[in-house]
Amino acid sequence: MAGPVRAVLCDLDDTLFDHRRATRESLARVLGGDPCFAGLTLDEIDLEHRQLLERLHLEVLAGRLTVEDARVERFRLLVETAAPGEGRARSHAMARAYRATYEQSWHLVEGAFELLSRLKAALVTVVIVTNNNVLEQEQKIRRLGLAGLVDALVTSEEVGCAKPAPGIFHAALTRADCSIDRAVMLGDAWETDIAGARALGIRVVWLNRVGETSPDPSVPELSSLAPPDQALRVILGR
Repeated sequence: MAGPVRAVLCDLDDTLFDHRRATRESLARVLGGDPCFAGLTLDEIDLEHRQLLERLHLEVLAGRLTVEDARVERFRLLVETAAPGEGRARSHAMARAYRATYEQSWHLVEGAFELLSRLKAALVTVVIVTNNNVLEQEQKIRRLGLAGLVDALVTSEEVGCAKPAPGIFHAALTRADCSIDRAVMLGDAWETDIAGARALGIRVVWLNRVGETSPDPSVPELSSLAPPDQALRVILGR
């Protein structure tokens, strides 16, 4: 039987850092009032942007595109959906404006700071496990005030493989100096966070802030990290 939880492996984007909010706020500021998007709602633009982001991020993880090139290509394709033929001329300036406003829109997920503070007080090791580059994620952790609450950062760039591959989870367990049966994975993405960790036998908790239908109702689920005491009980299995 597994003993008490010694380490929480935690996704960053849309688990602790509110990436969804930041992208939506940035899109509203950059594209709001733009004539070529006049026929689309912010919800429609946000959905198209999110789909392009996810697709092109896979190209970044595979090493076929840089982060900057993927951002420019994302906006080229986004403009093309609304105004065919205009994407290439506008993509660079739009990508720069988006990045600047995106960084101004960084916020924590509600309850994240309080939850990590409680884990720290309980002497539970926190390791961020993320499919992204080191610099970007270090900036988020630092600027969002989490540096003193996070024990280690494990990125796909550093490890050379991305969630749901077993290697990145093994690297996180090594950094935590923790066995599989004493760890928990907390994340919002079912395939990469939940299915990936679960395949190794790591206990998982799914953060489902958008009310999706669970692929497996037996998996413990949180709709929010607030109130943090309740989230802590679910994560620690108490």
